[in-house]
Amino acid sequence: MGISFDPMREWMKKQHISFYRLANEGIDAQTLQRLRHDRPVTTETIGKLCEIMQCQPGDLMEYRPEAKDS
Repeated sequence: MGISFDPMREWMKKQHISFYRLANEGIDAQTLQRLRHDRPVTTETIGKLCEIMQCQPGDLMEYRPEAKDS
């Protein structure tokens, strides 16, 4: 999948939000691990993150097309 959570990590740096804080706000440790490694998460999780971090989904993720072997 070509979804990257790099924008979320940048947002976190700018807003001084740690993964520890997200865990304390109720984001599961396994979900945080998935986010760190650009693995799929639910739209419910995206909604929770937007609420905690006061942002929009587009602030958290971006689509990056995967290179196709020719």
